Amino acid sequence: MAMPNLLKTAFVYFTKVKVVHSIPGRLRLQVPGLDSVPEEMKRYEHYVIDVIKLESGINDVSFSYVTGKMLLTYDPEKTNEKRIVSWLNLIWKKVIENERVYAKLSLDEIKDNLDKFYELLCKELKKGR
Repeated sequence: MAMPNLLKTAFVYFTKVKVVHSIPGRLRLQVPGLDSVPEEMKRYEHYVIDVIKLESGINDVSFSYVTGKMLLTYDPEKTNEKRIVSWLNLIWKKVIENERVYAKLSLDEIKDNLDKFYELLCKELKKGR
């Protein structure tokens, strides 16, 4: 494995989403980097919410950018904590694996291409399931 791939794998491994609190139907998670999302990107969080809600059973998603936490409500008849955490970590992994798509772009270029990034991520997630 080449050094950049090894470092990327290590980064993904050590920056996983972690459960802070869980009861059936409600899950609070610590999300790496959430507290450092640029203010101008927060208005596009609906893209992230839509991707997360691709997992069957997830009803609602909200973020606290101050604490770096995410709150999810879900139907415990359709999914569970383990599946949700695995799903979120798969999303994170796909974002990191595809950084070549957006890494050299300015914030404005990223904003202008969010629909394309969303479609790419959805396609990658369907392959990765």
